[in-house]
Parts: sequence; C-alpha cells; structure tokens
Amino acid sequence: MRNWKYFKLIIGTGFFLLVCPFLVTEKIHIHSKAIAQQTTKYSDRLTQENLAIEAQQLDDQATQQFQNGELEAALETWQQVLEIRNQQGDRFHISSTLYIIANTYKQQQKYQQALEYYQQALEIRQQLGDQDLIAATLHNIGTVYHHLSQYPQALESLNQALAMRQQLGDRAAISQTLNEIAVVYDTQGKYSQSLEFYQEALKIAQQEKDSANIREILSNMGLVYSQLGQYEQAINFYQQVLKTNPPTKATILNNIGAIYRRLKEFPKALEFYQQALAIHRKNQDRLGIATTLDNIGVIYREQGKNSQALESHQEALIIREELGDKEGQAATLHHIGIVHRESDRHLDALQFLTHTLIIDRQLGNQDGERITLANIGKLLERKNHPQLAIIFYKQSVNITETIRKDLKVLPVEQQKSYIESVAEIYRTLADLLLQEKRAIEAHQILDLLKAQEIFEYLGSLKTDEDEYTEIPLLELEKKFWKRHTQLMNEVGTNQVDEQNISPEKLLSIHNFIDSEEVAKIVSELDENAHNQKLTSDMLRSLKYELQEHKQQDTVILYPLLLEDRLELILVSANSGPIHRTVSVTKEEFNQAILELRVRLINRNKAQSLLRGKNNQPDRKIMEAGAKLYDLLIKPIESHLKIINAKTIIYAPDGQLRYVPLAALHDGEKWLVEKFK
Repeated sequence: MRNWKYFKLIIGTGFFLLVCPFLVTEKIHIHSKAIAQQTTKYSDRLTQENLAIEAQQLDDQATQQFQNGELEAALETWQQVLEIRNQQGDRFHISSTLYIIANTYKQQQKYQQALEYYQQALEIRQQLGDQDLIAATLHNIGTVYHHLSQYPQALESLNQALAMRQQLGDRAAISQTLNEIAVVYDTQGKYSQSLEFYQEALKIAQQEKDSANIREILSNMGLVYSQLGQYEQAINFYQQVLKTNPPTKATILNNIGAIYRRLKEFPKALEFYQQALAIHRKNQDRLGIATTLDNIGVIYREQGKNSQALESHQEALIIREELGDKEGQAATLHHIGIVHRESDRHLDALQFLTHTLIIDRQLGNQDGERITLANIGKLLERKNHPQLAIIFYKQSVNITETIRKDLKVLPVEQQKSYIESVAEIYRTLADLLLQEKRAIEAHQILDLLKAQEIFEYLGSLKTDEDEYTEIPLLELEKKFWKRHTQLMNEVGTNQVDEQNISPEKLLSIHNFIDSEEVAKIVSELDENAHNQKLTSDMLRSLKYELQEHKQQDTVILYPLLLEDRLELILVSANSGPIHRTVSVTKEEFNQAILELRVRLINRNKAQSLLRGKNNQPDRKIMEAGAKLYDLLIKPIESHLKIINAKTIIYAPDGQLRYVPLAALHDGEKWLVEKFK
C-alpha cells in the first residue's frame, strides 16, 4: 500500500513536474508580450516626438530659406515636412504645410501648382471646420484664379471668403478681400464696381489703421483713376503711397510712367519705367519685369525705335508664356502687333492682333477687346480697307458704350473723364464715315459723345431704357462680321489654351479678309453704303424731341475738327442731317480760336464785346470773330435760312468747346444777335 501511495505520489509529483515547465513558459511569454507592447508604445511615442521635432526643424529651415529668397530649396524642404506630417497623420499640420507650399508657388508666380496645393489644403480645412482658415484659403484661391485670368472662379472664391470673414467679424481680413474683389473688377474693365469695392475696403482699412492694406488700396485706386483719364487724381494717389516707401514701389513707378506716357511725355515716362525695371530685376520679380519691359517697348515704339521696341516686347512675351500669364500675354501680343503695324508688316500685325482678340474674348476682358478691335481697324485703314475698318471701329465703340453704361452710377465728372480718355476712337470712326460719305452714321457717332447734353437742354432726361448704346451694322457689314466671328470661333477655343492657336489658324483670318468673298462685300459697301437710307434711332429720337418741345426752329450743329479739315453736321426737326466739309487744318483752326479768345480776354468789361472806343465796334474782335464765322457758320448759312432757324444748339467736341460762339461775326451782326 505504501508503495502504491508512493508510486502515486511519484506519478503525481512527476505529473506536476512534467506540466509545470509549460505553465512557467506561458506566463513568461505573456509577461514578455506585455513588456513588448509597452516598449512599442514607448518607442512609438518616442518616434512621434522625434518626427515632430524633425518636422519642426525642417519647417524652420524652410522658413529661413524662403526669407533668404531660396524658394526652390524652401519648397524641397517643405515637401520633406509634408511627408513627415503625412506619416504622423496630423491633418491640421498637413493642411498648414500644403498651404505654405501653395503660398511659395504663388510667390514664384507658378499659379497652377499653387492652386492645386491650396485646393488640397481647403479640402482638409473644410473637414476640420476651422472657419478662419477656410476663409483665408478661399481668399488665396480667388487671387490665384485672378492671376490665371479665370475671373468668374476668382469672384466666386473671393465672395465666399468675404461672406465667411463678415460672419467672423475680422475687419482687417474683410478689407483685404474687398480689395481683391475690386482688383478683379478692375481687370475686367468694370470700373464702377471696382471703385465701389475699393472705397469700402479703404474705409475699413483706415478705421483699422492697417497701413499696408491702405497703401495697396490707394495704389489700386490710382490705377482706376488713370484708366478713367483722371490723371491728376491718379498721380495724387500714387504720391501718397510713395511717401511711405512701400514694398510695391516698382509698381507705383510703373503706373506713374504710364500716366506720363498717356500725356506724351515720353522721356519722363521712360525714366520712371527704368527705375521700376531695376527694382523688379533686383527682386527677381518676373511678372514685374515682363510688365515693365512691355511699358518700355511702348515708349520705344512711340519714339519710332521699332527694333528696340520689338526686342523688349519679345523678352516680355517669353516670361509671360513661362508664367502662364494669359492676361499679360494678350497685352504683349497686342504690343507686338502694333510694332509690326507701324513697321508696315501688315500680315504679322494682323496675326498678332487677332491672337490678342481671341484671348481678350476668352478672358472676358472688355477693355482689352475694345482697344484691340480699334487697332485692327487702324491696321485695315493702313491696308486701304476703309469699309472693313469701319466695322471694327463700330464694334469697338459698341463695347466702349457697354462700359460707359456700367459707369452710370459714378459721378458725372468721372463719366466725362472716361469718355474723354476713349473719345479718339469715336472721332476716328466719325472721320472715316464722313470720308466714305456716310454722314448719317457719322452723326450717330457724334451723338454718342454729346446727345445727353442736348436732351438735357431740350428738357428731357434720357433713362437707361431709352439709352442708345449700340451702333448698328449695315446688312453687308453683318454678313462680314458673322463670317469673321465663325472663323474666330474656329481658330480660338472656349478654354484659354495657347496650344490651340497656331500660326496657320491665325493665317486663315488674314486669308479671309483678303478673299474674293470679302472683296465683293467691300465693293457693294463702296457702292451702296452712302446711298442707303439708314434709320437712326438716335436721329429719330432727337427729331421727336425737337418737335415735341416745339423746337421746329431749333437746329443742332455738330462740328468735328480733324487734322486736315473741319466737318459740320446740321440736324433739324424736319430734314435729314446736312453735311459740309471745310478745308482748314487743326493748327489753323486752333490759332483762330486762340486769337479771338485773347482779344476777348484783354477787354476789361463785358460790354466792350460790342463797343470799343467812341462807342464803335471793336474791329479786332470783329475780324477774329469773322474768321471763325466763315469756318463754322457760313458753310451752313443758306440751310439755316431755308429752315428758318432761330436757335442753334452747339454740340462741340474737344478743342471746339473753347469757341466763344456768341462772338462770331458775319460782317454785319454778331451771331448772338441773329440766333439764340
């Protein structure tokens, strides 16, 4: 029995001894696993901390590179930061790094790359729900779309940013976004909307004492006033900015140079442009370099230095193409086209101007389109195609009228300044129409410059609904324009894509203009246009106003002073327009005006107009008045008698406004004694 018990004990003990090692091993494994997990967590924590430290160090390095102007190196470093942030899975820092990379591409003027990174950052920020960061990203996306000349997308993003910033109450940011919206409208030639947003932005910036934003807004407003032809006011804005030694000094110098160019002070303009170019080159601002090179090219062209002008523009074009700057590219192509035109290289000129017109239309750039159409018209004049030139001038005027209509909300003085700045195209078209014996159409053009004042005199104010804002094309002109538009659509695309505009396609426009089809249209226009009984809505309206207000004895006189002659158009209530041409140069006519004005100014009393010493008429004033009477009134004198005119409404333009009409003398009476 004992043995058995002992045996059992042995077995039992043996069993125990056999099983125990396995139990011990399992416990050791479990314990080791726990330790390993704790070690891994600790290691992961150390790794995360190390990654965070590394990312921060790289971020600091990239920031320093950026500040040193080493943008490519900064981008490479930030890409490393982005890779680490992705490993960390930290979405906030991922979006921040994407945003910084986008800003750097924007600084390099690589707008497509900037847009891609901004959009990635926006997607994450929208998921995170940080409204302030979302608004900032939308604002920058809007500015990039503007640089890419995608204006509807730019306004959409900027308006979204504005709404969010208004909800957040961030007034400084609101002012910045209002300024950017104004810039987009300015680029589109929508000056009234632009000024409205600038003024609102400036008010807030001044309240917030945001000096940097104030400088930028004042500079931008100076540009708008310059475009409106209010040069003194524009320079005043620019000078306010220059006093602060702004970082945008080169841009301001450029803009002042542009004003002096428009004032024909070319050496002074070139001086400002060259100062601006030196600053842009120093700062490696490629967009600024291209813009200034174009400006310098224009001055060289104005000075007759066409080879230097072409060289400057071509250097600018290379930069703009590399930057993908379509708006700027259109401007440079336009300048090159003008240089070719002035060098009598008509085929090259038409191709470059056509290319410009396509891009202008794709971008929705009204101001650019109206200028390009007018310059194509001028080119066709040079090619001795006046009937075709008239079509392009008409379309240019029609777009200008569209812009004018948008300016109705501005003060009258600003509206007048704008029309003065663009009036040369109207005068050129009226001149050409009169040369082609198309007086009724010429009258329409002059009406657009002066009709509102005439309606006001007659006691009726035109409303927007009554506004005549389009010069109609004749049927033959419509036929040409329809075919030209079809070809333009075939040459261009709905997308702003340089690759789709080949020289061969552009040549098709030139071939069309020189085709037998167009030659036939021109021939018919030459034969029929001046005999065609065109019904003018404005003419009919003016006649109605004359009759309605019992002004049958009233006539309207439209004088147009050109370089080599004076054109007179007389409109009455009961007859068509009467057209007369007077042979006198602009210089001779201006001298006659000056002579009469000087003699009048030298008299001390108003009554001396009629009586000099011994109560006799002042012979010198009479003689000076007679010269102008012979030029302005005598050619239409017989018609005034037939009509039995009692009142002359004088609708002058340009220098003709300075004619003291009452002091004109026919040898017996002053004009004021004969007519009201």
